[in-house]
Amino acid sequence: MKRILCVLVLLIPAVAFGSEASKVFYDGIAHYEKGRYDDALTSFLSITEQGIENGKLAYNLGNTYMQKGDLGRAVLWYGRANRLMPKDPDLVFNRNLALSQVKDRQEETANPVVSVLFFWKQGLPLKTLQGLAIGAGCLFWTLLALAVLLRRMPLKTAAAATGVFFALLAATALWDTAADARIQKGVVLPEAVSVRSGLADTATELFTLHAGSRVTVEQERNGWIRIAFAQGKIGWVKKESVGVI
Repeated sequence: MKRILCVLVLLIPAVAFGSEASKVFYDGIAHYEKGRYDDALTSFLSITEQGIENGKLAYNLGNTYMQKGDLGRAVLWYGRANRLMPKDPDLVFNRNLALSQVKDRQEETANPVVSVLFFWKQGLPLKTLQGLAIGAGCLFWTLLALAVLLRRMPLKTAAAATGVFFALLAATALWDTAADARIQKGVVLPEAVSVRSGLADTATELFTLHAGSRVTVEQERNGWIRIAFAQGKIGWVKKESVGVI
């Protein structure tokens, strides 16, 4: 692993957690560095139980689970860290390393035409997309104001082109924001889990997923959840088999 414990975590000020939680966090780091991974987990998880969300904390939980050989929970916590600090290079490397060890592979189902038309979505975090939309909007209104005041054709052309780009970015950002709020993503936690046709251990086994596989959580009922792994691969698993990102 590139850098199991990101040095940046040592720079987090005490106010990021509060004095007591900060002490527990640094205790966790000390345990980790000495190879006491169970103790490190106890420290880090006790902070999350206080309702605290922090990218570095989630990142270090992912690292600790990787050291313990728990791929499912490592991918889960890297996924949670990715929501909070998607551009962190150490996170990107370690998360990709963990994902490379996942046995199940999802087939690409995106329409290639859509992928070309909306190329800017590839690899862009939602916050980056939102920032680009805001920037394009500011540029559009600036160019439009100048075009009206100066009555220059090049400015009108530039304003029109920027307006189209702004509209596309804004629509994409709004769509992704709504989807992000609506769709729950999860990660398979056990080494292997049977995905069944119904809410019972006796229901037909449709397929098997392994630790670290990422799924969409569609529905919860009576201690079971309905998940979608890929096109045509949908079924039920026990709730404790999947961690929600």
